[in-house]
Amino acid sequence: MQTSRRQKKRLLPTKQPLQHTAYQGLARLLHARADELELSVRALAERLKRPRTTVHKTLTGQRRLDPIEFLDWCDALEWDDPLAIIESVRRR
Repeated sequence: MQTSRRQKKRLLPTKQPLQHTAYQGLARLLHARADELELSVRALAERLKRPRTTVHKTLTGQRRLDPIEFLDWCDALEWDDPLAIIESVRRR
């Protein structure tokens, strides 16, 4: 007697979080703001008290930000309303 096996449902989204359109949009927004403030990766890293490579990977979308770290980025990039930034990324 043969039993048919059901395929397991995929629990993870099809796109990895770093490839998600909204996340890439956030990375572009962070990069654009740093450019607007004329902050180099090194200067931004100093403001954030983080390694330069970590900041570079975040700006290029190779690294994720957790919510608390995002607030640090908002301070470093002189954004007063983090929620507005998130909403602008969601609408894109």
